[in-house]
Amino acid sequence: MNIHIRKAEVEDLPVMQGLARKTIDKCYRSFLGNEGVDWFINSGESDKELQHHLGNCDVLLKDDTIVAFSICFENLIHVMMVDVDLHRSGLGSILLSHSEKKLSKKGHSTIRLETFEGNNQAISFYKKNNWIVTNKQEDKDHGFIRVFFEKTAK
Repeated sequence: MNIHIRKAEVEDLPVMQGLARKTIDKCYRSFLGNEGVDWFINSGESDKELQHHLGNCDVLLKDDTIVAFSICFENLIHVMMVDVDLHRSGLGSILLSHSEKKLSKKGHSTIRLETFEGNNQAISFYKKNNWIVTNKQEDKDHGFIRVFFEKTAK
């Protein structure tokens, strides 16, 4: 298995958008609900978010195929997604470690990320990787609760 991480390129955008739609569709329904997931995907907001942050995105390739990506800026891992068919394969840990090191090299002593309450797989994953829950906040406009994590950069 050949694993490589590189900066995302404009040509990668359609693959990343497809990967995000697939992951959101398969993994987010339990905590965002069908209506929320369908709106996010069908409105194009998911695609726009990736397009907007393309300059802050890295892609993970497995055997020359994009199977994961992360968006990092300031001291934040804004988004991290791994192809749902490859969850629990170790690729998420590789990408998370890469993103942590990238932010640490930029001089941040504390790095942050967030996920949704109910996204138990992600919460367990971050805790397993020594991230600490620092806060929970309800988004009344969208009907979900965000879970905020922090970690001391190395």
